[in-house]
Amino acid sequence: MKPRARAPIWLMGMTALPFGMVGFLTAVVVPQALAERHVPEDGIASITALAASPIFWAFVICPMLDVRFTRRTYATVGTVVAAVLTPLALLNLDCHAWLVGLSMVAMLASSFMQNALGGWFSTVVLHEDEGRVSAWMTVANLGGGGLFAIVAIDMLHALPLLVTAILLGVVQLVPLAIYPFIPVNPPDTRLARESFVQFFREAGRLFKRREVLIALAMFLLPSASFTLTNVLGGLGDDFHASAQAVGLAGGAGLSLSGIVGSLVLPLLAKRMSLRPLYLAIGIVGGLFTLGLLLLPRTQGVFALAFLGEGLFQALAITCGFAIMFETIGRDNPLAATTFSVLNAALNLSIDYMIAVDGRAYAWHGVSGSLIADAGLGIASCLLLALMLWWMRSKPRAPVFPEQA
Repeated sequence: MKPRARAPIWLMGMTALPFGMVGFLTAVVVPQALAERHVPEDGIASITALAASPIFWAFVICPMLDVRFTRRTYATVGTVVAAVLTPLALLNLDCHAWLVGLSMVAMLASSFMQNALGGWFSTVVLHEDEGRVSAWMTVANLGGGGLFAIVAIDMLHALPLLVTAILLGVVQLVPLAIYPFIPVNPPDTRLARESFVQFFREAGRLFKRREVLIALAMFLLPSASFTLTNVLGGLGDDFHASAQAVGLAGGAGLSLSGIVGSLVLPLLAKRMSLRPLYLAIGIVGGLFTLGLLLLPRTQGVFALAFLGEGLFQALAITCGFAIMFETIGRDNPLAATTFSVLNAALNLSIDYMIAVDGRAYAWHGVSGSLIADAGLGIASCLLLALMLWWMRSKPRAPVFPEQA
């Protein structure tokens, strides 16, 4: 059934809000609630890592998003499952086994939803709107998720846990009201009829294509991960920042910089192709990171670092989403599969660079983390720039043999 009216691009992007909500709930709200219950830091880290892990391995089951049912159906199911499990997870803050299990499945469902949206939008959004929908999806993820975390923490302190848990679950369902106003295409009938063996054979051929491999290389290397955004929250003491300053910079400040960075990207994309732009963001952001070495370790510099790193990370993530949409194209029957793999690669580089920055901190404190994060990022960008220059002269192969 076709919708009576089409939702504007910014409203389409808001459908990604549940993913940001679940992500910030897992990474910010639950750890703070556990800390208030005097759970050791290593225990909190383990719970958070396990609960967030589906972000990196959900792509294994995401090929089903391209068969049988529409991606709108899969996105709806993922949103509802996450909204149901979120309150149950919060009600088990004192039972860590149940907390980890429920949070992990909620994150899996939320990742399922986001990948379904990526495959869905790639088939209905015009090429000239890809940057805008990427921007608003990042606004929903970083900005909306960050504001949700601030409100959720206040609710946990002001309301009974049961009431807070239910309200936080219900609010995740609100973006479903946008779905009827977004065009939807049925899954590829040929893939729907064939067995999963044949389906995965098609998927294997897809990921031999040059444009997909280039995107994977760009995302897997730490060319624009800006992982310091995920690390700075624990370095407040090194900058003599108060707990209030850390909370303000990591909450409202990070949300604001995420929104600004997301909305600036479409303007930059009008002046430069997406892949060179992604590398330019990585290089300029890396130089900003190195510039922090020259500044004193003060509370003001801490806020500047948080805002700057958050701005560049938002730019990079938004540009990454736009590259995914451009790589997928509008007539790709494996759109959601492609999006899920590329999205996992983008998140994986952020994840492993947290460990790298941590090792660098043990080596030489804050300066070590700054040098490692910026140095590896700039080096990766230069390597990828050489690769793009070399590949430019090579003939382009079609995504699917039948398109040749």
